[in-house]
Amino acid sequence: MYNSVHTDFDRAKFAFEDSISRVAMIEAKMESCKGNMSCSDKIQANLHAKAWVGVFFVEFYIKDLSHRMLAVMDTGSPLLWVHCIPCPNCAQASTRIYDPSTSSTYTNISCRSKYCQALRQNSCDQRGNCKYELHYEGAHPTEGMLATESFIFNTSDDGLLTVPHLVFGCSHVSDEKPDAVMGVLGLSSNKVSLATRLGNKFSYCVGGIKDPSYEYNQLILGEGAILEGDSTPLEIYNGFYYVTMEGISLGGAMLDIEQNTFQRTDSGQGGVMIDSGGELSFLVQRAYEELADAVMNMLDLNSWFKSELYFSKLCFEGNVTRDIKGFPSVTFHFSGGAEMGLEAESLFSQSTTTTFCMTILQADYGQPSLIGVGAQQYHNVGYDISGKKLYLRRMDCELLDE
Repeated sequence: MYNSVHTDFDRAKFAFEDSISRVAMIEAKMESCKGNMSCSDKIQANLHAKAWVGVFFVEFYIKDLSHRMLAVMDTGSPLLWVHCIPCPNCAQASTRIYDPSTSSTYTNISCRSKYCQALRQNSCDQRGNCKYELHYEGAHPTEGMLATESFIFNTSDDGLLTVPHLVFGCSHVSDEKPDAVMGVLGLSSNKVSLATRLGNKFSYCVGGIKDPSYEYNQLILGEGAILEGDSTPLEIYNGFYYVTMEGISLGGAMLDIEQNTFQRTDSGQGGVMIDSGGELSFLVQRAYEELADAVMNMLDLNSWFKSELYFSKLCFEGNVTRDIKGFPSVTFHFSGGAEMGLEAESLFSQSTTTTFCMTILQADYGQPSLIGVGAQQYHNVGYDISGKKLYLRRMDCELLDE
């Protein structure tokens, strides 16, 4: 249970102690897949929000139930990776770090493997094992060994499922502190990601991105994915997921934005990407300026300014809960009739006690527009990679448990 008095260290310690105490009770519920596909209709992982960061963390176990992990859910990353001993910052970590040298089920992957070749930055160590390196926009890079190990996930029938020989990255070099980020669970269309390894379908349903008390966030991998609601064509380019945006409305009124504003060029520039690995959204200049002007006119506040901290955010003096109560929703309109509505909580965030900022920013020239996970709050989002469709349904995720 979340308690604002507890520090992150306290919560990590409680989580570790809780996972140990639950071993005897839940081992009886465990089953194992004979192959990665045989149980792909059952995996239903819990997602956790934290008040201090705008992403969702996937809960799972590596090797056994004593190694509980919370990894960032990232549709823009190709690989599931976790911190491994030896690694920098491990000695100061309050969480238990996975040590591959103590595992009988850990196996390095050859640099001649198709999985090694699927990663853009790969190399061989002296023994012919695959080394990888991953870089993230605005975040620390990581590198380590590509390997296989047994992973344990929650299931749709409240049990636990062991998936053996799952490809993952064992990170030995990263400036990320394990207490802050234990790893990343990549869900891109790359052949080493869990999304493609477990059935080419997945869905996630999320509530408030900074509400740790909400218990119904979930990620479903494989055939059990919830593909419901309105659908829109899903394009894959360089491993990323793109959608066709046709327009944006505020309070039901369409903004004056030409549809070709959101098109991707033949050279791959532009377009609209959907992503779960970051909170903020970005629009190309023409679309952003139209939306920003409409928001300022609607708010009718003189006290607006541009914050240059990290990004050039459009900010206002005031309080989100008090000053924009009843603010009309912004809606993204997609090809095929699908829509994504952003209420005030998704459109604005409280930056300080006296200022709040819009969570949609202007994209750099030549960069795609991007729909961050903050815009996806209170939605179930389903990806059918093989069928090339994205499903959107605004809902309270608690309904999925009924």
